[in-house]
Amino acid sequence: MLYGGGVPERIVFDDAAGVGRGTRLFQAFQARYGFESSLCSPYAGHEKGAVEAKVGMIRRKLFVPGPGVWSPENFDSGLPDRCPELGGKPRHAKDEEEAVLFAEGRKALLPLPSKRFDVVTWKRMRADKHGVVTLDGRHRCSTDASHARRDVLVGLRALEIEILDVEGTHPAVRPRAYGQAGTSSEDPSMRLAMPCDRPNAWPNGLVREMLPDPLREWLDRQDEGERRGALRTLRRVDRESGWADAVGAMPTTLESTGGTDGAGVALLARLGSRRAWTASNTTTAGPAWANTTSRSPPRTRKERNDGREERRRALREG
Repeated sequence: MLYGGGVPERIVFDDAAGVGRGTRLFQAFQARYGFESSLCSPYAGHEKGAVEAKVGMIRRKLFVPGPGVWSPENFDSGLPDRCPELGGKPRHAKDEEEAVLFAEGRKALLPLPSKRFDVVTWKRMRADKHGVVTLDGRHRCSTDASHARRDVLVGLRALEIEILDVEGTHPAVRPRAYGQAGTSSEDPSMRLAMPCDRPNAWPNGLVREMLPDPLREWLDRQDEGERRGALRTLRRVDRESGWADAVGAMPTTLESTGGTDGAGVALLARLGSRRAWTASNTTTAGPAWANTTSRSPPRTRKERNDGREERRRALREG
């Protein structure tokens, strides 16, 4: 609908269970866009065959050989731009190309609503003692530790999971996982409050497992007060600059000063965030739908040492 620029007055579906049963999500979708719906005629094999033929044509043209997809969102966003090349052939029983007929048909479409329909299903679930909710019995998603043993609202979308508390606060968004194998999208950022407030949660906690070896070993040797102060620094800088930059700045500060000074960690984390933002905005990228699995070559030892010296210099000057 978005690509066509409008809404058809009537849409015929082929064997769509959600349409036939009138699920709540489909009813909301239909009410939002204002179209009529119907199923293919029973005992009319030619209708189902025509639909399956179109599906097969799209599959052969756009998905054979099987593409290597790094980002589903980027790949999906480029598919509509590749479809016009498929409309250059004449339509059977008509002496015009499909692209011309499509342009004429767009004039009869109903206008789109001002805002897109959010395809999401909300469920009320209870987090476990660690603030984790489990979907389909196998996919674990973390919330904030403060939501342990409390009800949360979980919004299921095609590619992501949104988690809200009962007051509507937005604590977490996680990528959605599929399949029979168990998965975990637990975020150590959401678990930092626990070792800060409960010293016994440190030895076997997720935060400890996710830290680099030098920092983890140093924290293991500290007394309860020193470790709590360092973890609170990590928690504060994580909120300001993100987990990756906060964890990257902590060992450098520790190596340079012998401690985890809050101002020094925050400064290095901000510098790391700024460099990442600059790199992401100056990199020349190909088309959004391009399949890319290439990675940057590993840095040499000299480049790593130069980067470490730069961070130390910034810390001393700051």
